[in-house]
Amino acid sequence: MQNDIKKAIEDIYINGNTELFITKCRDTVDFLDELLEKIKTKSENVEKFFDSNEPSSEIRIVVNRCSFSEGEIEYVSLLQINKIVKYFYLQDEFSIDSPDPDGMDSYLAGFRNEPYSKKQFDVDETICNYLTEKGYSRLYINDMDEVYPGIKKFKDREETNQMTVGNALFMDMWELCNSD
Repeated sequence: MQNDIKKAIEDIYINGNTELFITKCRDTVDFLDELLEKIKTKSENVEKFFDSNEPSSEIRIVVNRCSFSEGEIEYVSLLQINKIVKYFYLQDEFSIDSPDPDGMDSYLAGFRNEPYSKKQFDVDETICNYLTEKGYSRLYINDMDEVYPGIKKFKDREETNQMTVGNALFMDMWELCNSD
């Protein structure tokens, strides 16, 4: 775990500086519109999720769709830009209609931190280069799933789930921003 991530988690969840979290969640990512314009030219659809009072700005990018005789495959990239620390998470996905009449689902899907298509690679490269220039670093799924021991995932519940980096910094698990 990177030191600045560890420090932010300790400040908020151990030392009780929840005002830091709340204040950062109210911030906006000031360069987001510029990044969206760069991505829009390389994709079919870009959807920005409402991020007011959230610890990260989330964007869903439909990179492209490919049709073939048995159906269609859709390539999607999901981007989260954190407001608490200067990190981002980028996940590449695909989904395809299942040709199996005995299948349990009507589609097959997968995700990872690497692109599935050349167009998805181009979008990812644009995002990573842009955010790196802005001083952000990329987190991967193993970074997001790293557990910070001793912090409960849900503030007022008795349970054994532990807080991960993704839960602590990219989600408002303790409902700090919406407790008003």
